Amino acid sequence: MFILASGVLCFFYFRTEEPAEVARDTLNDPDFLKDKEALLYFSTAADQDTFGGGKSYALFADKKGRLSSYQMKGLELGSAKVNDGSVLLEDKKGIYTVQNGLHIYKRAYQHTGDSAGYIERTKGFYTLYNSGYDKSGGSYRSELYRQIDGRWKQDVIPHYIRASGFFKDHLFALTPTDDEKGYHIQDIQADKEKLHTKSIATWTYKEGTSVESQLAADDGGVCFVTRGEKAEHIYQMVKVMRKSGAIKTYDIAAYKNDEQTIYDSMPFSFKKSFFMERRSFYFVDGFGNVYRINPETGKSKKAFTLPASRMKADFKDLTHQNEKLYLFTYSYKKTAKIESFDLKTGKKLNDRTIPSLQDIVTPKSHLKLYDVQVMGGF
Repeated sequence: MFILASGVLCFFYFRTEEPAEVARDTLNDPDFLKDKEALLYFSTAADQDTFGGGKSYALFADKKGRLSSYQMKGLELGSAKVNDGSVLLEDKKGIYTVQNGLHIYKRAYQHTGDSAGYIERTKGFYTLYNSGYDKSGGSYRSELYRQIDGRWKQDVIPHYIRASGFFKDHLFALTPTDDEKGYHIQDIQADKEKLHTKSIATWTYKEGTSVESQLAADDGGVCFVTRGEKAEHIYQMVKVMRKSGAIKTYDIAAYKNDEQTIYDSMPFSFKKSFFMERRSFYFVDGFGNVYRINPETGKSKKAFTLPASRMKADFKDLTHQNEKLYLFTYSYKKTAKIESFDLKTGKKLNDRTIPSLQDIVTPKSHLKLYDVQVMGGF
């Protein structure tokens, strides 16, 4: 009887509340987002869609870590974005916005996401896709969708996009040269009805060099992180001057030159490992080292290191805003957590646990983590 009573007590005391499935009517409630602090986007990869079985989840966490789950179709490398009380979600066949209700824009099938964000001048979101091979055009194509005056507009970019970034209404992209020995740095002015694209410069690289981040920019230049140009164990920041097209390269991190160390140093988040926040660039490596980089001199300094135990998690991702770095971690046998850190000092500021995530993201679910956003006052 004692064992039975103990089991009952453990069941009621320690069990987690299952995520609440969200219907469209719930997302139409203007108060739905008010108590939400984080948004997670999980999806299956493209190969899970071979027979139509792919799926994705937008998971909204409130202040107590309780989840509301909205299920969609899958989209590999898809995004979820938040801007001042409005939300962008997406799957392989549509774009979803939540602002004064749920709005769904059905578009042509997309194979792989790249990036998404918000264009201040048009007061709307954008989302970019690597759409795949265009049989009619005989070349690769990417597609950009933008909200202009409340409607969605589609534009075709006739290139594969290796990396992209957004700054002050300009979308920047790396597109391969014809001989695939370099990249053109494209400046795409995204706030006009007609898309205007120009090539700032062409960056050529040594064989074996890899691009290790998305793009980040300021008024002076467009930057990204590479590895292998100087040596396989050295990470560098490439800066392309926006006006002159001049290209500068700076060493930002170096590691012991052995195979395991090089592998472990690789950023765990391609989309979020390199970014600008309050006039400094930041790079986060696979060990959780956070490097602060002076945008003028290119000099880097290790600002702080994220908790080593978190680097062993099955799922890890970053986001940042208002001089804070947010780290999301989750392992199948441990509770999910979001922690915030002061980017200046590295001091931990706050955290939230999300116990019920394990009811959705399991080893059998085949779900991958593709985006994390913070909302409200977290």
